[in-house]
Amino acid sequence: MRRQSVCVSVLALGLILLNPLEAWIEEAAGARYLTDLSRCQPSTALASQAKKGCWQLVPYETLEPQLKNGTMICAPSFIDAPDVTLPLGVTGWHSISIGFWNPHFVYDGGATVKVKLNDDPCFTRISEPEPAANLPAMHATYIKEAPFKTADLTGRTLQFGKVRGPFAEKAYVAYIKLVPLTDLQVAELKADRAQKKTRVLQATIDGLSYFWSNEYQTREHIMELIEPYRDSDVGKVIWAVSYGDLTNYPSNVGTYWAREREVPITAASNRYLAGEQAAYQGLRALASNGIIPQAVAAEHAHSMGLKFDAMFRLSMLGSIPLTRNGGGFVKTHPQFRKVTQDGTPIQSGSYAFPEVRQLVVSIICETAEKLDIDGVNLCFIRGPEFVAYEQPVLDDFRREYKEDGRKVSFDDPRMRTIRCRYLNAFVREVRQALEEVSARKGRNLELAAGIFGDPSKNLRHGIDAQHWIEQGWLDSVTSYAGPLNPKLIATAKAHGCEYIFSAIAANGNDYAKGWHYSHSLGVNGFAIWDLDLLQDTPTLWPILRRAGHRQEIEAISLADPVPLKTIQLKTIGGLDVRQGLWGAVYSGG
Repeated sequence: MRRQSVCVSVLALGLILLNPLEAWIEEAAGARYLTDLSRCQPSTALASQAKKGCWQLVPYETLEPQLKNGTMICAPSFIDAPDVTLPLGVTGWHSISIGFWNPHFVYDGGATVKVKLNDDPCFTRISEPEPAANLPAMHATYIKEAPFKTADLTGRTLQFGKVRGPFAEKAYVAYIKLVPLTDLQVAELKADRAQKKTRVLQATIDGLSYFWSNEYQTREHIMELIEPYRDSDVGKVIWAVSYGDLTNYPSNVGTYWAREREVPITAASNRYLAGEQAAYQGLRALASNGIIPQAVAAEHAHSMGLKFDAMFRLSMLGSIPLTRNGGGFVKTHPQFRKVTQDGTPIQSGSYAFPEVRQLVVSIICETAEKLDIDGVNLCFIRGPEFVAYEQPVLDDFRREYKEDGRKVSFDDPRMRTIRCRYLNAFVREVRQALEEVSARKGRNLELAAGIFGDPSKNLRHGIDAQHWIEQGWLDSVTSYAGPLNPKLIATAKAHGCEYIFSAIAANGNDYAKGWHYSHSLGVNGFAIWDLDLLQDTPTLWPILRRAGHRQEIEAISLADPVPLKTIQLKTIGGLDVRQGLWGAVYSGG
């Protein structure tokens, strides 16, 4: 690995031992390992053998001189083990790391350890997918060490849990490592957490897809999606609440996604259907208890000083036979469908019709009145086209250009101009409606738009963000799925509109490279789509959470990715595993 010197303090990442470039704190600093997890309480939740509803106690030995042996707690995915508490017995500020085991060849998928201090509002998750069957996994097996948090541990205990439900995962906890902080380090950490100038990252969360990866049945489960952002550089959460006319909350205007269905899913034949079933059942269970997920998420975000925006995915889809989400506006109002160049109707609504635009505006207003949001985010990057060859388009084209619009291509510049008019009207109508809601609520609600990075792609879909910014309709614009647009950045800066950049990267170092470069072009912040799918990853989140600390991001961008610290196991349950597990469980292919 290429080593890179870093001219930032020991606590710059906010969590001791989170620097992916250097081992900043030597073990001589006083690291303490808690390896006897049989001390967890209640004792009735622990068993020496595999047992229903219990964590199994498994003794182990390692090849690490400082961590010779211990007893881990293990719960396979199919065991609904209860939450347990471990006394810490220390005072003062410490960094906390969790040693977890995620063995290959147990044929039980990935691992997720849920961990919290006793007075934390909810758990934080540490997750890793099932290890690949490569040579290290075959010829050795390792405990991995993941950072959790830095806190004053005086009078506090640690609690562990696991994911249950349709996407349950195994959880094997081997040890806890505590590293004490000096007074100077504590002061620096507190100062860093108090400032807000580095909160430049926006977390975009789809309003349904999180059900496909975890367990969400309670308020605390929803809060777990937001909790990782505490003391991080995340400044805003963007949560999807609608998909055209479908809403993921009980609505008086739109069509509730989790309404009673004529054909409910009773058996799931694949992961997608299993996720849809979990989402349907989860939303209905939450709603029956008066819980609206985004309302809980907004409350938790605001308790941390974060902004919370509602995202509206604007494509208004219809349905096809046999789907469970059939019905809705397009089915009951076929006259407002999009039409292809040859006159064929598409099962999708067109924004060329004022009725379609007004329905979406009404859902936006209902959401803004119903939920404690700080702004509205118009998501134009999911599901375009928004306009095709409908009669209003043909009428406007003939009026403007004295020609039959059906005889020109979709990418004809004149047709693009016509299409832009309808989305211009929509954004203006949203801005006006939002100002009326703001007046009623007594505070300003911001308007943002998510667009493509490629200007020509935007105009092809009728997205004229340049015009929207120049008219003063937008407070921010987020560029997704494409290169940075210097012209739009300059326009945004000239009109007091923030320009947010979003990119997809393979690892934290690649994110850092993109952010370091985009800083030089004058972007105001960054967004990550589906950040909830990344924030539990212990190799990635320590970098992402520091997006606004420019010196650190620059240093990370110049370094190679670093894996988690590993400790090779010698024995598990008295059995020698120095050659790994494959020889004991796999007969070869």
